Amino acid sequence: MRPRFALVVLVCHLALLIAFVNSWQRSRLMLYDFHEVPSEAHINLAPAELAARFGYAEDDVDQLAAFRAIAEPIVAGVTFSGDRASRLADYIYSLRHRDFNDVEGDVRRGPGALLRDMQKGEPANCGQMSTVLAAFWRSLGGHTRGVRWATADGLVGHYALELWDDQTGRWFYYDMNLNGYAVDDDHKTPLSIGALRANLLTGENLRVVANLKENDFTLSDFEEAIRDFPIEWYVLSNRSLNKEPGRRFGPLNRFRPWLVRLPNPLDRVLDNLTGDRDRRLVVAGRVSIAGLTTLTGGRLLTGYFTGVVLACAFSLYRYRRAVRV
Repeated sequence: MRPRFALVVLVCHLALLIAFVNSWQRSRLMLYDFHEVPSEAHINLAPAELAARFGYAEDDVDQLAAFRAIAEPIVAGVTFSGDRASRLADYIYSLRHRDFNDVEGDVRRGPGALLRDMQKGEPANCGQMSTVLAAFWRSLGGHTRGVRWATADGLVGHYALELWDDQTGRWFYYDMNLNGYAVDDDHKTPLSIGALRANLLTGENLRVVANLKENDFTLSDFEEAIRDFPIEWYVLSNRSLNKEPGRRFGPLNRFRPWLVRLPNPLDRVLDNLTGDRDRRLVVAGRVSIAGLTTLTGGRLLTGYFTGVVLACAFSLYRYRRAVRV
């Protein structure tokens, strides 16, 4: 390759690479460990099948004894899954004092620390409350998975949960901000977030079972948010205990007091690389990179730009060495 031509190609592709990955939000999307699946049917597989096919993981029930001690009396005698979830969510809301400062930190503090702050009366946000509800549900032997609401280009706007219902053999969506769940035509069977969105798209009225006194979302707030953030990411790595102080950063945990002081997002990137890998499930084609390509296409395009830049740089290096000789 002629040096002048190689230089032009290098500069052009380097400029394209920088323009393509100059947004942290866009780069983060391509760094996430996404599993893209063909349809909602793959999303809604039972927990055992999700574990076998995609590595779905959750906390060991025995390690959540402190949460079970609280949850068991709350749901004693209640068999319907929707009612059990509502009872646990109502307990979380009952802890808050609205004149207190909000719980500090994000879900990476772990469910134990978050619950302790909530028990002091500090109000929590959607992610914090969902993390604690998930720990309660899992402590009783149930299965949970986090749900992230996002835009097509990766802006995350809301955290929520899906819970596995053994009675129906389906996942159902519980929203802590709404403090409730959507139901089917029978006004009883809880719906998944996918089914809920499908009903909205077909113009059906949204039927919800919710606590109208204890919530952070009205029904209109919920409907507005679901339109603003039309994509769901389903969390595969649901071991929330791995966010506890004694486990975060995996083998580097001994350095945690210093690592947590790294500027955002460096602490999260390092935690993701050394601790519990943040893996997510999404329907193929729903994540868009720069509004131009799919997630897989974005990664391939980034690889192509990087490969051309490295090849041209190596060609110019060899030419310069040859000229010196």
